[in-house]
Amino acid sequence: MKALKITGIAIGIVAVVLIIIIAFLSPKSHLQRSVIINSQPEVVYGLINNFQNYNDWSPWAEIDPDTKYEYKGSESGPGAHMSWSSKDENVGEGEQWIIESRENQYVRYGMKFGGLAGDYSAEMILTPDERGTKVTWTYNGDVSGESAMNSAMGKFFGLFMDQMLGPFYEKGLFSLKNLAENTPPTPNPATEMPLIQQ
Repeated sequence: MKALKITGIAIGIVAVVLIIIIAFLSPKSHLQRSVIINSQPEVVYGLINNFQNYNDWSPWAEIDPDTKYEYKGSESGPGAHMSWSSKDENVGEGEQWIIESRENQYVRYGMKFGGLAGDYSAEMILTPDERGTKVTWTYNGDVSGESAMNSAMGKFFGLFMDQMLGPFYEKGLFSLKNLAENTPPTPNPATEMPLIQQ
């Protein structure tokens, strides 16, 4: 009986300590990964600004080939929308949409994941590099203003976000790199000089 009492007290102390720690954690979480792609920004931009191309490099697409996808809104750029549903817990269900895009420079996505509360977004930032294009993929989560329970859960998961999500980001960037480096640039007739025959 005494041992059980001591165990109960110990568990209570640990719980209180965890509550205090979580209370002081930031409601915001962030991670990012980068890769150098030996291709021009316009090639990469074409792959990330259109959800029809998204699953050609997405790290989650190959986890469950039976995932159901639905597309609506614009074909590319702001207004483009994709939702998904999978029985695999590593994919789950959710939706994302393009909030903002700047040609060959930047794409920002809004995201929702099942019943998970909070505001979530991601960015793809393209920077010219002597070897081609540097691509930085970011994730941002914010559970500010959520209920105490949802905020606590969001903060707790935020502690492990880098370990949980980081490997998927790395895999996705590697796939994007392979795809972009094997995708020829689209000819631009406006910049091509006509052939002059002598």
